[in-house]
Amino acid sequence: MGGARRRGARLSRSAAALSRVALAAATALVAAALAHAADTPFGVEELMAALAKRPESAVRFIETRHSDALREPLVTTGGLRYRRAPGGDERLERRVATPFAERYTIEGDRLTIERGDTTRTLRLDALPLLRAFIDAIRATLAGDLARLRRHYGVVFSGAREDWVLALLPADPEVAELITSVRIAGQGDRIRSMEVLERSGDRVVTRFTDEPPGSAK
Repeated sequence: MGGARRRGARLSRSAAALSRVALAAATALVAAALAHAADTPFGVEELMAALAKRPESAVRFIETRHSDALREPLVTTGGLRYRRAPGGDERLERRVATPFAERYTIEGDRLTIERGDTTRTLRLDALPLLRAFIDAIRATLAGDLARLRRHYGVVFSGAREDWVLALLPADPEVAELITSVRIAGQGDRIRSMEVLERSGDRVVTRFTDEPPGSAK
């Protein structure tokens, strides 16, 4: 009986030792992976490649417009959904929940606005300020650096888990309306967007991931 207990104790000690070895090995692997990630260069090309791998995304937003023309900031809430088909066709949908309900759907150069029983379809070319905003968000979500650079000067700063894209309008007509667009994020997620207008107005939008199973 005593021999059995001693063998059991030895087995327990061996198992504990193996567990410590396994834990140490796992810790070393994680540390090596983190060190490799830290050593891997991360710039605008790597950011765009990461974003391009996500053909679909859905977020909730809180948008705040600051303007001297307003007695207090105007706050808008809702959801934003982006989808890129294998052929390259894109659909961007902005659903406003407050202060009133409406939906904007952008496909190609066509903007459809639905509010109550009313539906209107407009061309983005007739709305340069809105087009500048949409081009910035679509090109960024698509990870399309070439398209982004067609419309903006692009300045990247930060690191993989805390980056900022400063976009300066290249189109003189847009530059008369917008000073800059600042997009910030973490990894392949956009977390905020700030649009500074020449008028002095400022629009700040915060994004959070939409919970799985949310209504489309």
